Amino acid sequence: MTAACVAHVGSAHWPELPAALTVLRGRFGRVPVYPAGEPGDAETLAGELAGQVDVLLVFGGDGTVHEVVNGLPPPAGQDGPLVGLLPAGTGNDLARGLGLPPEPVAAARALLDGRPRPVDVLDCGPRRAANGINAGFAAAATEVLSPRAKRLLGPAAYVVGGLRAGIRPPTWPARVEVDGRVVDGEALAVVVGNGGSFGGGQWLLPDADPGDGLLDVLVVPAAASKASLARALAMDRRLPDDLPRLRGPSATVATGMPCRLDGEPAPTPGSVAVVPGAWRVLAPAAS
Repeated sequence: MTAACVAHVGSAHWPELPAALTVLRGRFGRVPVYPAGEPGDAETLAGELAGQVDVLLVFGGDGTVHEVVNGLPPPAGQDGPLVGLLPAGTGNDLARGLGLPPEPVAAARALLDGRPRPVDVLDCGPRRAANGINAGFAAAATEVLSPRAKRLLGPAAYVVGGLRAGIRPPTWPARVEVDGRVVDGEALAVVVGNGGSFGGGQWLLPDADPGDGLLDVLVVPAAASKASLARALAMDRRLPDDLPRLRGPSATVATGMPCRLDGEPAPTPGSVAVVPGAWRVLAPAAS
């Protein structure tokens, strides 16, 4: 079984990469490393390596995974390489949703007896999303973070960003339709998820399953209590259950909110559809 690793060289976890690969050597043998140092490198490498290796390891965060899923031939499915995630970013939200520890060496240990799992992606038009889309307040919270703050604070940086953005949070008109159900009005945020974790372990969509062929949507109305939202995130890392939540194979979103796909800035997609089983990901045996 041939394997290769696409590795984000800017990761604060870079010194841990050799130890993670040593753990996996017993299963995959020698694993050459292909450094991704510039935006777009991981996407290009994923496309080049897809037809050359049986296993593609990805060392990086959600942004690196985003590039890889956009670089793999769509949909790769059974014909593409088996993908193993070695979380080495700030949020590592897709890895969390798959039951992986959010550190590369611990994740490598969990993958030693991991099993292939079909995982969906979200078709957002020109781009695909592996974990999900956050628009509005959630995206604004990310935009106030500097790369240095994310490196120094790790997942806590998202809490800081949320507090800064939440001092006077803007709202936007938003209309969201999923499977015939419509939510329409002023909103703070719209989250469309393949996975359930966002912002480094905030379970905004706790019922989301990245392999069920459905997307999950959360709308945060402008009238929602800001204090209640902040308290819920601080205490439970979840939002109240009474917020509008929708589920279906596709969604239409009409809003001018700022947006992030897997944490990367992008225009808010007008339509989102699930591509079931678009790639195969190594997941812990118990997940």
